[in-house]
Formats: sequence, C-alpha cells, structure tokens
Amino acid sequence: RLLPGIPTIRVFEALACGIPLVSAPWDDCEGLFRPGHDFLFAAHGPAMCRQLTALREDPDLASALATNGRAIIEARHSCAHRLDELVAICRRRGSDISPLTAVAAE
Repeated sequence: RLLPGIPTIRVFEALACGIPLVSAPWDDCEGLFRPGHDFLFAAHGPAMCRQLTALREDPDLASALATNGRAIIEARHSCAHRLDELVAICRRRGSDISPLTAVAAE
C-alpha cells in the first residue's frame, strides 16, 4: 500500500545528510526521487529487514544510495530552489518581490 502524497521532511533530511535511506513506499506523483537509485522502498517489516540487511552487507550499495540521495537534494531540493519556486509563484500572482530577492542575495 502506498502512502499518499509527498514524503515527510524526514526523507529530505536523511538524504541531505548522506544517509542510505529505506522508506515505506509512497505515491511519488511529482517524481521527487528515484527508488532504487536514491533510496530503497520496503512495503512491510520483512522487506525492511531485507533492505537493511542488504545495506549492511553491501557497502557499495549503501555508499551509492547515500551519494545519489545527497546529490538529488543538492541538485533539486535546496533552499535556493525553494526560494526560486516561491519567487516564481509570487511573480505569477503579480507581486513585486524585489526586496525579497535582494535580501536573499545577500
């Protein structure tokens, strides 16, 4: 069973810290992350045990997941990216956000 919507902030935090992540599956309708590349899914307890065992027994897998997860955060989910999205939303709504961007640039 997939959890609805985007993951909690904890997924972002774990990936940003460079931790190999195993998560309950969710419906990633926005294509935020790549299962099997940035992190692993585990649908139930036994699957979680298998995934955690795989990470423990395969340091290259753990390292690749940690590296890929951190890279996707740096490439697509930084504070700068969120600011750019907020500025774009404000501009589409006709807001003058020049003071905001001046402060952010400092």
